[in-house]
Parts: sequence; C-alpha cells; structure tokens
Amino acid sequence: MTEAADNVSPEFTAHIHREKIRLLRAQLPFVLIAVIFVATGLAIIFWNVVETWIVASWVGAQYGLSLLRWWLSVRFDQVDLDDDEARRWGWIFALASGVSGCLWGSTAFLFMLPDNPFYLISLVMIILGMAAGSMPSLSAYLPAYLPAYAFYIVPTLISLSWSLTGIGEQGYILATLTLVFLGVNLMFARNVHDSLVQSLRLRFENLALVKQLREQKAIAEQANRAKSRFLAAASHDLRQPLHALGLFVDALRGVRDEATRTRLLSQVDASLDALGKLFNALLDISRLDAGVVEAQVEDFPLARVLKKLEGEFRALAEQKGLKFRLLPCRVVVRSDPLLLERILRNLISNAIRYTETGRVSVGCRRRTGLVEVQVWDTGRGIPGEDIGHVFDEFQQLDNPERDRAKGLGLGLAIVKRLCELLDYPLQVHSTLGKGSVFYIGLPLGRIEAVLERRSGMTLPNLQAAQRVVLVIDDEVDILEGMREILLRWGFGVLVAESLQQAEQVLAAHGRGPDAILADLRLRNYHTGIEAIEALQATYGAHVPGLILTGDTAPERLQIAGTAGYRVLYKPVKPARLRVALQQLLASRPDDPELIPDDSV
Repeated sequence: MTEAADNVSPEFTAHIHREKIRLLRAQLPFVLIAVIFVATGLAIIFWNVVETWIVASWVGAQYGLSLLRWWLSVRFDQVDLDDDEARRWGWIFALASGVSGCLWGSTAFLFMLPDNPFYLISLVMIILGMAAGSMPSLSAYLPAYLPAYAFYIVPTLISLSWSLTGIGEQGYILATLTLVFLGVNLMFARNVHDSLVQSLRLRFENLALVKQLREQKAIAEQANRAKSRFLAAASHDLRQPLHALGLFVDALRGVRDEATRTRLLSQVDASLDALGKLFNALLDISRLDAGVVEAQVEDFPLARVLKKLEGEFRALAEQKGLKFRLLPCRVVVRSDPLLLERILRNLISNAIRYTETGRVSVGCRRRTGLVEVQVWDTGRGIPGEDIGHVFDEFQQLDNPERDRAKGLGLGLAIVKRLCELLDYPLQVHSTLGKGSVFYIGLPLGRIEAVLERRSGMTLPNLQAAQRVVLVIDDEVDILEGMREILLRWGFGVLVAESLQQAEQVLAAHGRGPDAILADLRLRNYHTGIEAIEALQATYGAHVPGLILTGDTAPERLQIAGTAGYRVLYKPVKPARLRVALQQLLASRPDDPELIPDDSV
C-alpha cells in the first residue's frame, strides 16, 4: 500500500503530504476525546471482573498517552511546516498511533471473558467500534493508520474471532464476519485515503491554475500597456518627420531661388532619412519578434568588427570632444559578424550620445569559455530605478519631448532582442554621475576555421554584359521608380504588376530574365514568392529572385524569411539595392545554352 495515489503529479506531492499531516492533526482532538470516554467506560465495565491493578494500569496508560499526544499537537501548532518538518511530524504521529494501537490491541487478551455473554458482547462492541472509528480519523495518513491496523485491529480481531469459535456454531459465523470486517476495514481505509489524495490534488491544481491565470493576466495587461506606449511613441515619431516633409514640399512649390530650393531639398532629404531610420528600426524589432532573423554563425577575429566600428565612431566622438579608445583584442569569436556589428554599433552610438565629457572605451576580457566585450562611457549614468527599463522600446531617460536629434530610443531594444536571438548574456552597470558599462558575452571561436576559410576564398566572376531584370510590384509608382534607377545603372528592365502580366511581358521580350525583384504582397492574395517560383518553372530554377516588402506583420515576415530568398525591407536605399542586385547576379550560374557541349 502506497502513501499517495499513483497518479499524483510530483509537483504536488510535497503539498499533499503537508496537507495530510495537517488533516491528521485536525482529527486528533476528536480521537483523544473518544479514547478517554471509551477507555473510561471499558474500565468501569471490567473493574470488578478483572484484576484491579490490570484495569488501573491499562486505563492509566491510555490517559498518559492521550496527554502526551495532546502536548505533541500543541507543539505541532507552533511549527512552520515545511517539507522536512512535515516528514518528521508524520513519523511522530505514526509512532504515537502505533503505541495507542498496542494498548487497544491488548484488550483482547486482558479483558476477554468468553464464558460471560455480557462482557463478551461489551468487549466486541468496544473493539469493533474503535476499529471502525480509527479508519476515518487515521486514513488521511496511511503511516499513522497502518501501525494501528497492525498492532490493534489485526491481532485484536483475530483473537476475538478465535474466542468466538468457542461458543458454538453461531460463534463460527460471528468469527467469519469479524475476519471479513478486518479486510473491509482495510479496503475502506485505502479508498478513503486515495479519494482524499485525489481531492487534494484537484484542489492544488485548481489553485495553481488560478495563480497561472492571474500571472498570465498580469503579463497580458503589462504587454498591452507596453504595446500602447510603443504605438503612442511610434505614432508620435512617425508624425513628426511626415509633418515636416509636408511643410517642406508645400514650401517648394513656386520657389525659384536656387539656394532656397537647395536648402528645402536638403531638409526634405533629412526628413526622409529620419523616416527611413525609424521604419528600419521598427522593422528590425518586428522581424526579431517574428523570429524570422536567422544568425549566420562563423568563426572570425573580433578585431575585424572592432576596427570597422573604430573608423566609424572615432570621428563622431572627437567631434563631441570625447576620447575614443579601442583596446586591442586578439581573439577569435564564433558569432554572426553582421548581427554582432549591429549590437556593438548601437551600444557605442548610445554611449557617445549620452556622454558629454570624458571618453568612450571599448575592450574585451576573457572569461571561462567566452570573451566579454565591454563598452564603457563617462556619461551621466543611469538611475537605479531606471536600469530595468533601458532596454524598453522608445525609452530615453533625458528625452521626454521625443527630440529626434537625441535618437529614436530603439537601439537598446534591438540590442536586447539580438542578444536573446544569439543567446548572449547582456548586462549593464551604472553609477549616477560617473558613467555606465554594457557587457555582452561571446563564445570563443577556432582560429583554424578562420585560416581554412581564408585559404578557400575566391572572388566571383562578374560579367560586364547587360542583364535583364524583371520587377513585379502592384504599385505603379514603385514600378516607375525602379525602372528609372535600374536603367540608370545600365540594366535592361521589364516591369509587371502581376504574374500574368509578367508572363506576357517576358513572352513579348522573347527570353527569360536574369533576375527577378518581386514585392511580397501582390493583388488578389498572391505573393511575390509564388510569382518567382512560377517563372522559375518556366525559365529555369537558375533564375535568382529577391523579395522586397514593406510588411511588418509577423506572419508575413515568417513567410518571407523561410522562403529561401533574400529579403530587402522597404524603404530600401538605392546603394543597398544595387549591392544586393549585384550579389544576386553573381550567384547566378551561367545560362545553360552558353555552356559548351563536350559530349562526343
């Protein structure tokens, strides 16, 4: 017989065990009252028929044990019942129950008078009554019930059955019924115990479910509040450059002075640049949240990334009158160089932005199994109550007016998400008025892998011949803009608003494209991925495709990210588009018809 039901989950076992000990304690006053009254009644009945010293000793032992069990219950109430205390008190109660069982078990030998029906019936009623009463009071905790069963119920009822066989045929029937009672009592005790355990399990599961629902509700409410703050800040930051752009464009109408026109165009370009940066940052966060950014991990010297960033930020720091110090770091790390560069760029840019005097330092330190890159500054520091919020979106401690000149407030949010993607530890320590330091931990790489990759590197063989690029987009303005810029770069350009129109254009042109640029979301719920794959089925799988999209919906980003095509997110700077297109064409194998036939 086990202490708990077999289907109790381990997480609730300790809780159920403690609750069973508490239930055992709660039953103890009623048990002791019953013991005192029944023991006193038994002593009165047998006082003149059994030797007085035997009766007095037995009832005195019952009173003494009952007093001890009451004292133990008082001590129990003063204990903070943890798992260890529950186990200890369980054994104490079980031992006390076993001693009580021995005392009651002795009644079958001390007070058995089979020749006198009155005393025999009295003893039978007392024995069976106490045996039946012990089952509900002790079955909550089987280790406390089993000693009573082993030392009291079993020997007493067996002895009683043996005595009943001596009074004739009816005695054998009573003896048999007594033994049946013995088995039924044990079965009921087990059933009561298992029912209690299942009831406790359901109770704790319900409590755990209620707690989980409350936590989920709190998390959902917190996420909803964070989303509302995010949308409010994003809406504000998007409206500002859009508003300025509208004013500048309206001011350009009718302006004939070249200097004024140039100045307004420069301001239009600045507003467009601000919009582009904000859209790119929002897109980065959406892509990271959607899980479509995949790390391209390789072994490379950390100094390669640090040197590039040094050239980018030294002039910016010196322009603010800051010293920029990059400590030598001769170590090979295993990471995604582009994502790592993005992390460090945001950290260094943030350090320079919030440092007015002093210096910004970047260095690394070896730890067990990793290298820790550190970005130090001597800026104003971060108040202790704000440390936990520096990685939140649009969180800028000194920019309540949302001045774009002070940044967007998304850099550290992107850093946090990238570190979570790469599984890098990220920490920040700050002293108000003295500065801050950000730490990220990078896994160490193998220098052998770097040497092997360098020995196997070859440059792509790009042909100077004109290539035909097919552009598919359902926005006419975008098609016209793409046509103009691609023609200026020397490409042959075909444009189409749908797959059907692209097939018609290519049929009229008389040959397949060298590359396909397609918008992700086309009309009538079609996608650029479907268009590229359909054209590849006609003109060959060697025709490379590139997806452009301005969509930030997570499900759309997941489709684009898992399709196997490179994805550029609108708005795309022309220089970046040109590089991506050159790389796309460089990856294209030679046309099958240009490969010489060497067969005999």
